[in-house]
Amino acid sequence: MRKWLSTVAGISLTTIAANALPASAAEYLLGPQDKVRLKVYEWRASRDVIFEWTALNDSFVVGADGTLFLPFVGQIRAEGTAPGDLARGIGDRLMQRMGLGRQPDVSVEIAQYRPFYIVGNVKQPGEFPYRPGLTVLQALGIAGGLPIRQDDMSRLEREVISGQGDVGLLALNNVSLLARKARLQSEVAGSDEIAFPSELKDRASNETVALAMDQERKIFAIRKDALSTQLRSLRELKEFLQQELASLEQQLTFHDKQIELIQKELAGVSNLVQKGLAVAPRELALEGTVAQMQSDRLAAETSMLRVRQEMSKTDIEILNLSNQHSSEVAESLRETQLQLNEVSNKSDTALQLLHETQVTAPALLALRQRAGLAKPILTIVRPKEGGTEELAAQETTLVEPGDTVKVEIPLPQSGLDGLPAADAGIQAETTAVRSTN
Repeated sequence: MRKWLSTVAGISLTTIAANALPASAAEYLLGPQDKVRLKVYEWRASRDVIFEWTALNDSFVVGADGTLFLPFVGQIRAEGTAPGDLARGIGDRLMQRMGLGRQPDVSVEIAQYRPFYIVGNVKQPGEFPYRPGLTVLQALGIAGGLPIRQDDMSRLEREVISGQGDVGLLALNNVSLLARKARLQSEVAGSDEIAFPSELKDRASNETVALAMDQERKIFAIRKDALSTQLRSLRELKEFLQQELASLEQQLTFHDKQIELIQKELAGVSNLVQKGLAVAPRELALEGTVAQMQSDRLAAETSMLRVRQEMSKTDIEILNLSNQHSSEVAESLRETQLQLNEVSNKSDTALQLLHETQVTAPALLALRQRAGLAKPILTIVRPKEGGTEELAAQETTLVEPGDTVKVEIPLPQSGLDGLPAADAGIQAETTAVRSTN
């Protein structure tokens, strides 16, 4: 019994002592997003036990409206109050609502402070958890500190290398497309050789350009030979069919002559048979011969029709082959022109980015490096009732939860005077890529 009384007395005295302390100017005041942990106990003498309010012994977050919603307590104001004041308010509310003879022992401790924010010239701007006693200098350390100039230079060097690679690839693609376009145009015109544009002829000493032109010449020769071989085969087939047709026409003439002679002989034999000067079997044999010759003539006519049909098919194949080739070349030429237009647009963009990286960005970096000794301008934006206020800060200034620390590094007032313009290398790449399409 004495042990329980001693424990309860200790808790009560501690709570009373904590609640009796006046709120000083430096005392922390709660606000939205603060997370508090409640502990509520009650000494029940009738049972000689310490009762724990388990529904309240938990962590709660102050809402955006600055209030807490608690079991048995309801909505209670937390914003702008100290943890001790909030504990007394919760105890009063429980005593009133639950009909208690005395206040339960309530303690409020901060489980997690609301965050602070840092923006501007720092490595990692954003939201960070607050801790008591935080200074502006410590906040800068949490955000990664000020940017390092070496990091910027390394990034610019990588961007320059990447940009030069993109421009080089686009230039190679442009040369290849120009050579292909010239080959397709020569195929459409039915020329014996490719008429390359002056943009490629003037740079024929360049190994890349010469290789692209040589490859297109080989493709041109192969495609031309393949088309010529197919057309020649079809024309030769047509000539063979024409010869076969002429032979069948001669056979048909020969059959007509034979049939005419046999029919004359048959007519003579038939007269002799009627007069009894010739036997009937002779007449029958001649009639069979006539029938066989007419059958052979009909077969020859059928063969002639077949040959004429094959000749018509051959003419159609020759026409289809020519039309198909022309259609394929025209479609390839259209796609090549579209690719050239796309490469031209990409080249303009890549050259502008490379120019900016090689000239403008280093110029701005030089200004930043000259400003390296400039002292950062530190400002705290602190929320207050009805809005915010901006406070000039030093490295030792204390940061409060919910503050926004702004870091600004001033640049020299002088502009880009005296800084180099675009180098000749970029302009040379510009001339190489922006070939006339």
